[in-house]
Amino acid sequence: MQVMPISDIVKLDLHWVRGEDARFAAIMKSLKRGEAINEAIKLIQCACGKTYILQDGGHRITAAHKLFLKTGKDTLIPVDIFQSDIP
Repeated sequence: MQVMPISDIVKLDLHWVRGEDARFAAIMKSLKRGEAINEAIKLIQCACGKTYILQDGGHRITAAHKLFLKTGKDTLIPVDIFQSDIP
């Protein structure tokens, strides 16, 4: 597992945007209190160069990105990246 700043995660070719529902609100509240994101986002990088979310982390990414845009705080998020040799 590694940690990546939200500014790098949003540069990946991922569909991560989620709505501002109860899960988003809970994560945003936690981030505003200065708490860290502990649950890793699981990604797979294919040999073709594309990256896909294996286990949904969209709410975590959306909340951290919104906070980044508002405050400039580049939240570190744990990420498990699996490499596939299948294109």
